[in-house]
Amino acid sequence: MMKSDFHMHSCFSDGSETIMQIYSLAKEQGLRAAAITDHDTVLGLKEEEKASKKYCIPFIPAAEFTAAEKGMKFHVLGYGIDPENPELRGYSNSFLEQMNERSRHQILKMQQAGIEIEEKEFFEKAGGGPLYRAKLLGVLADHGFLRREDIMKSLPLYFGKGAPYEEEDRFSYRSFYKICGMIKEAGGNVVLAHPGKIKRKDRQLYDALLREECLDGVEVYHHDNPEDVRKELLAVAENRHLMVTGGSDYHGIYMKQPALPGSEEMPEELAEGLKHLLTGYFSL
Repeated sequence: MMKSDFHMHSCFSDGSETIMQIYSLAKEQGLRAAAITDHDTVLGLKEEEKASKKYCIPFIPAAEFTAAEKGMKFHVLGYGIDPENPELRGYSNSFLEQMNERSRHQILKMQQAGIEIEEKEFFEKAGGGPLYRAKLLGVLADHGFLRREDIMKSLPLYFGKGAPYEEEDRFSYRSFYKICGMIKEAGGNVVLAHPGKIKRKDRQLYDALLREECLDGVEVYHHDNPEDVRKELLAVAENRHLMVTGGSDYHGIYMKQPALPGSEEMPEELAEGLKHLLTGYFSL
């Protein structure tokens, strides 16, 4: 079976590895097509183009955007987007600036609590992207405040509601319709990310999103989609002639359940169905 992975995250968002490191690992794992879908940013896509050429793995320019509806956040994947689209780049830079401001407040709280680590060292861990909470704990792990393998389960203890370094996320996330419009204006395709997670939180929203006309595809092959949801999504995709996507949701060490690129098994025809979106097409 041909291996591919169309859902991964680098240090340009909340992953621990650089894009080059991910593509090197992807090559080791035998991937023949890929997409890094960093959260709310396209700022790493130029680097991904370089990695794709270096390791001869064709890729889809993509990102995973956060939508907000009725007080609930969920994710929307954009595949085949233009990395130079002005609105996407403006959105990405605005998100980075807002997240960095939040991180400065969190670092200050740590320093006031007696954690003597300079702000500069924290931001060096960011790797070009926002300084997500797991990255902050990565720095603390470097200094022996916690074990590296405990980073993900420690997030609520440090940053959860009522925790010492809690800081509100003040970024103005857009509605589903506005996210769809932004993706399509950038020449992209709208894919609902891991719908099983949405279904568990709000069944009505899940059903409504699957009926949306602006939807081009659904992410079926993801560890958050149980078997019954996968069957349901495949039926919707067949009925509505939607794209089917999937991937490991790789985040490097910042994962509750560690997985490698390509670890999510997907049918061979899935990559074939996305071939028209691949950049740097060598051979499948």
